[in-house]
Amino acid sequence: MNEEPGSDSVPPATLREHFAAAWRRANRRRPISFYLLLAMIAALLMGAPMIWAKNDPKKFALCLSLSFLFFFVIIYRAIIDFLELVRRFFAEREQVYKNTLGAQDFAERLGQRVNDHDTR
Repeated sequence: MNEEPGSDSVPPATLREHFAAAWRRANRRRPISFYLLLAMIAALLMGAPMIWAKNDPKKFALCLSLSFLFFFVIIYRAIIDFLELVRRFFAEREQVYKNTLGAQDFAERLGQRVNDHDTR
């Protein structure tokens, strides 16, 4: 009877907790390619020492090979993302077909309407 009101309830979320939850939701929606685009800018900036490594072939080769490796990883990931988008597109397209034209009752009603229209 002497219980405090709200003693078992969860304390209200702070503004920081709301921002953190929104950040987590936004990051779940973003594909990996989004982060790779951001990383490309950083890789280009980190590749800037290649300009000053012209006289040192080993350092130049190291910077160049690391840049190529990074960009090949990006290309590989972009191809994977593209294939995932194509797979999802065809799966959704098939689902839409099954829900509309592929449905038996819809096809029967459509056929009946076409027959009624042709007999007029």
